[in-house]
Amino acid sequence: MERMEEIQIPEIEEKKHWGGPDGRKWKIAAGLLAVGMVVFACSVFAFTKWYFSAERVLLRAFGNLTEEVLERRELWEAATGNGPGEEWNRAKFTTVFNLSGDGLPLTLGVDTTLERDADVRKMKSRTKFSVSNTKLAELEVYGEDKTLVLTLPDFFEENFAFDTERIDEQYNGSLFARIFGTLKGYEISVDLFPKGNPVSWMRYFEGWQENVRIEKLEKSVDISVPEKDNRQYRCGQYRLTIAADWINTLFTDGVEAAGGFWAKDGMTAGVAQDIIINVAMEEENDRIVRISFEEPLVIFVGSEEGRIEVKTSGEVCFLGEGRSVDDILVSMQTELPLTAIGIDERLLAVFGNKSGTEDNIIIELRAESLYNEADACVTSDLHKLTVSVDRVGSFKLTGKIKLEPLEEAIEAPAGETIRLFEISEEEYGNMREQVMKKIWRWLKALSIFG
Repeated sequence: MERMEEIQIPEIEEKKHWGGPDGRKWKIAAGLLAVGMVVFACSVFAFTKWYFSAERVLLRAFGNLTEEVLERRELWEAATGNGPGEEWNRAKFTTVFNLSGDGLPLTLGVDTTLERDADVRKMKSRTKFSVSNTKLAELEVYGEDKTLVLTLPDFFEENFAFDTERIDEQYNGSLFARIFGTLKGYEISVDLFPKGNPVSWMRYFEGWQENVRIEKLEKSVDISVPEKDNRQYRCGQYRLTIAADWINTLFTDGVEAAGGFWAKDGMTAGVAQDIIINVAMEEENDRIVRISFEEPLVIFVGSEEGRIEVKTSGEVCFLGEGRSVDDILVSMQTELPLTAIGIDERLLAVFGNKSGTEDNIIIELRAESLYNEADACVTSDLHKLTVSVDRVGSFKLTGKIKLEPLEEAIEAPAGETIRLFEISEEEYGNMREQVMKKIWRWLKALSIFG
C-alpha cells in the first residue's frame, strides 16, 4: 500500500490579545475612565439641577438682597458710631404730615422733629400744629435721664417737668387729682432710653425647609412702574407657600416672650390659612423686583372672648437700577372691624344708624423710600395713606419722613422750669386763664364767632 504523503498544515501566527498582563491594565483603565465619565456626567447633572433649582435660585436672590441691606446697615453704623442693638442711639427723625378728609373744611398739618442721643441719655421732640398752613401751636418735649420737660411757648413762659417713673403716683398726689379725679389701677412709667437687645432672627427660621414650599411658575411677568417713567422689568415668578401651623407656632412663641398684658389677658395671634407669596425676579442677575401676596393675609388677634380678623393685601417693589434697596415702593391695603380700636357705638350714632353689617376700617397705603447713595440718610414719601370708615367717611394723610444720623448736640430748653405736679392753686388758675385766652384767639382767627 502506498504510503500517503503527510499534509503540511500552515502555521497560523497567533495574534496578541489584551488578555495578557498589559491587556488587563488597558481594560481596567478603560473601565475606570468610563465609570469616571458617567460619574462626572451625573455630578454635572445633579449640580446643575441643584444650582438652578427654584429653591436655590430664589435663595441666591434673597442672599443678594440681604447683602445690600447689610451694606446699608454698615453705612448707618459708621455714620452713628453705634453697633448692633444700638442703631437708634444717635438718630434724627423729621416728619411733615397733612391731614384732609370728608367733612373737614381745613387741612391740618403736623410737623415733628425728633432727636435722640442715648449715649448721653438726652432726647428732644418739637411738634408744630397748623391749620391751612397757618401755625396753631407748638409743643416741645425734652428728656434727660429720668426727667421729662414739657414746653408750650404759645401758652406759657415756663417749662413743666416731672419724673418718668410712676407718673400715676405723682399725679394722684397733685392738685390735678383733686380737680379731675385720681388714677386707679394704673402704674404709669416711661423708659426714654430702653436698652437695645440684638435679636438673632435666624433661630426663628430653623426648620423652614419643611414648612416652606418653593416652586417656579411657568409664566413670566412684565412689571411696569408709572411713577418711575414707566420703568419696565421682565421677571420670572416664584411662589412661596408657608405653612400656617409653623407661623402660628412662631406667633405663640412671640406672645410668650413678650409677656405683659398679652400673657395676662390670654391674648393670642395667628394666621387663618397658609401664607402664599409671589416673588418676581430678574433672572439674568438674580435680583428681586417685587414681593406680593397672592392671596390676602388674614391674621386673627385677641382673646377667646373677643377675636378680630385683620386682612392685608399688597406688594413691595425694589426699583433701584444697580441695587435693590435704593428705591423701595410699598403698596398695601388693610381691612379690620371698627370694634378693633374700641370706639363706643354711641359715638358713631351721630353719623347715622347701623345698616345691619359691621362697620369696617379700610386703610390704603402707598409710600416710597429713597436711600441716599453716598450716606446713610433715607427719605420716605407718604404718597397716600387713606383711612375709610363706614358711616364716617374717608381721611387722607400725606407727607414725608426723613431719617438721618444725629450731628448736633441736644440742648435743654431755655427759661424757668417748674415741677408740674407740685404747682399751687394760684399757678393752676394762671395756667387755665392763659389757655382760655389762647383758645379764644383761635376761635376769632377761624372766624367761628365773627
